[in-house]
Amino acid sequence: MTERMTDQPLADQATGRKLVIAAAADLPPGTRMEVRVGNNLIAVFNIAGTYYAIYGRCPHQFAPLSRGRLQGTVICNAQTNWETEWAHEGEVLVCPGHAMEFLVKTGQAIGYNLKLRTYPVYEEDGQVVLIA
Repeated sequence: MTERMTDQPLADQATGRKLVIAAAADLPPGTRMEVRVGNNLIAVFNIAGTYYAIYGRCPHQFAPLSRGRLQGTVICNAQTNWETEWAHEGEVLVCPGHAMEFLVKTGQAIGYNLKLRTYPVYEEDGQVVLIA
């Protein structure tokens, strides 16, 4: 997986604004980047051609989530008839600090009643646009 990281501040740091963060060609499937908006870090991922953005710091000890690995996870619940099953391949972000897992699509922590903030992000006219 190719990774792209940047910590360059954006010109427009107002919240709730439409921000162009990269050319779509610079964020192909399987890549991610770290974006600073004001004092906040936002981790942006391209998973199989769909963009996702979540708050970029782990709530445990504030490790930068954009640097974590993407993988799947084991689930065991009523939907799997209480059998263990590998799920969410390539959609689970593992914190690089202490291995806490988050579903990138929703920001939900796995095994905890905790959810990271998510941000709208999409492609428009060949640019990746973040609403933050």
